Amino acid sequence: MKYLGRKIIFFIIILIPFWSFLVWFFYPKTELPGLILDKTVLEQSGVEHRSFNWITTNRKFVKPDGSQYEISEDYYGFFPVNRPEYVVKDLTVFNNADLDSMANTMEYVYYTDAYGIYTNEWVYGRDINERSRLVYGGLSEQGYKLFDRMFRNRKLTITEFNNLASPTPLALRFRMQRLLELDFTGWTGRYYHSLDTLLNPDIPGWMKRLHRYYYNRPFAYPDKPGIVFVHETERIFVLEIDKDIEHELPIINTGEYLMDKYDLPEFIRYPYWFDVCFSKDTANVFSTYKLHTTERGDSILGSHHLPNEFPAIIGDHKEHLRWYFCGDWADSPTPFGLSYFKGVQYMRKFFYNNRDDLDRKKFFWEYYEPLVSGIFNDYIDVMDSIDGPRPLPPPHHNYIPYYRRHNIPLPDVDLIASGRRYDPNEVLGSEYKERAYRDSVLQAEREEAARTGYYIGQYGDTVRLTDKELRQLQEQSRYEQSAERVRDSITRRRLDSVRGTGEFADPYRNIKIDSSYLRGGRIPVNIPVTKAEIQKRAQQREAAETAEQRRAQAIVDSIETAEQAKQDSQRPASNYNDDQTATGQAAFNRPQREGSDIVSRIDPRYKIGGRMPSYIEPSELVRPDTAGAMVYRNEPPRETPRVTLTDSSEVDDEPESSSTEEQSSIDPSQQNKPWHVIVASFPEKSLAEAFLKQKKDPEMELIYFQDTDSYRVSYRSFESRREANKEVINLITSYPDAWVLKVD
Repeated sequence: MKYLGRKIIFFIIILIPFWSFLVWFFYPKTELPGLILDKTVLEQSGVEHRSFNWITTNRKFVKPDGSQYEISEDYYGFFPVNRPEYVVKDLTVFNNADLDSMANTMEYVYYTDAYGIYTNEWVYGRDINERSRLVYGGLSEQGYKLFDRMFRNRKLTITEFNNLASPTPLALRFRMQRLLELDFTGWTGRYYHSLDTLLNPDIPGWMKRLHRYYYNRPFAYPDKPGIVFVHETERIFVLEIDKDIEHELPIINTGEYLMDKYDLPEFIRYPYWFDVCFSKDTANVFSTYKLHTTERGDSILGSHHLPNEFPAIIGDHKEHLRWYFCGDWADSPTPFGLSYFKGVQYMRKFFYNNRDDLDRKKFFWEYYEPLVSGIFNDYIDVMDSIDGPRPLPPPHHNYIPYYRRHNIPLPDVDLIASGRRYDPNEVLGSEYKERAYRDSVLQAEREEAARTGYYIGQYGDTVRLTDKELRQLQEQSRYEQSAERVRDSITRRRLDSVRGTGEFADPYRNIKIDSSYLRGGRIPVNIPVTKAEIQKRAQQREAAETAEQRRAQAIVDSIETAEQAKQDSQRPASNYNDDQTATGQAAFNRPQREGSDIVSRIDPRYKIGGRMPSYIEPSELVRPDTAGAMVYRNEPPRETPRVTLTDSSEVDDEPESSSTEEQSSIDPSQQNKPWHVIVASFPEKSLAEAFLKQKKDPEMELIYFQDTDSYRVSYRSFESRREANKEVINLITSYPDAWVLKVD
């Protein structure tokens, strides 16, 4: 009997996996419709979202039809086929009505990774650690809208590292940051077990080149562990063990709420990619990364405006329905086959090596799996009793974003995604003009198809839409027009609240985006003007100029007549001949002594060589600027703003004899400053002058643009775009619609 008992115990232990599988197989399913977004899938194994699929499989979360979520099929993003062939299943195919329907029927969304796929790693099969051109990636407009609708409907929304960074457009990043109540600093970091590039092939080539470019020296570090920080504007720094950090790995410190709620450890190591984000509400921080830095390490972090402790989990402390994980947490090499065994978590210590700092499986078993499982357990308990909708989070006006706080120019995301080096002074206009033209043509074709029921086929033939396609297109068009009217109404209310009501609020009622200046840093606001209105204003301006020129000509003629009579009365009678008259006139045209009221060059309306009438002030003289445009410079009293009008159609050539005098009268500090910070745009000069009068800033300038027939207020001018971008960041609070514009 003694040996029989031992045999029974032995067979029970041997059969534990079998019993575990049976329990999982007969465990009741939980219908939980949802969506996984992963745009960085290089293999069908789906490493980037495997951890989350492991949990859905182990917990028996199923689709509405009762089937399991397949790791290689049930997600949106990039689907590899055979290099270089691939398939994309993206949210961009859905219109707003579809997204509303999805948000009503689904219970959760999980955005794992939007970093994307690049040519080196997929098209050419080269080194994946080298930068190359983007093939597919980045958060889309529809992706944001779905996340927004799920949040408003009080559904479970989870996202993590690299959904805010490149190649996600800046406009979507800012909207996601508002939704998540966080501020992405642009910094990402990773732990490396060895900083020696010869011994550690995981250190990418672009990181080594970036280090040489930034420090003008190679990436030459000893065979020691360390943490590398990289900023999206191509700054980099390295923290070495013993010199800069006392503990080589970032440590996640967890707050009491998660420790008690989900039985998470108070401290755990994290050996992979993470990003540095700040929460706009400190109550939303549930855990933090801690870098145990030395005094030298604190100094390095401080020079880049970073602390040694920053958030790791940013949630929603009110309802616990929105979560952001500040790291690549869903990427884990955990064996997927273990998900088919119920209760396998109790034997988790057998599935990872606690002594191996690079083993990410410990982080999955001890932290990620209990955290995500607990979040879903809590949501399942309350999802039938939650009622939406709810408003967006507050804007947190008192919080100053990281970029604006430290005057850092915003990155060019498109340039980063193209694989080239970042340069904030570089302006790439042609490719963006081509893209804008292509998008406008597609939009025009779509509107024409909705109106007529026909579209141009692939081979240039006219194709008729089916009745179903036509109804869908017209319905989508009506839906988008209605949504645009709502957005315009919200924008008008926002502008009225920011700029006040009355005479200064009227010009901003019909707001349109001027796409020709989208590369200026911030989106400008212009008032649409019809062709008839432009022609009418041009005729009025031409008539006024003609009348003014005639009046000025009459004044000059009277002055010349008086001067000629004075010369005739002083000249001897023997000298009254044509030759000597010409000689005397030439002498009269020579430059006069300083302080004389006779000038060699005045406004072209008054001709050259005449005496300036007493009622014409010297400040009203017309001087051509460096670009050849007509600039009227008026220096009023200190409380009145200076007004500058630019119109290239009124320029006359200036004689060389007056160049010295003119250059001395122009402020040298204003030369060679083509980059202007524009803070307002008006269709009428009177409105612009009223705006300047209200601001009472003597350094503001009013610039007229003939091609758009608009008057724009320049706050300051700068020599480089980098300086102008810094000024725009400082002006966001006072002038939220300020943008940078180059004026030649």
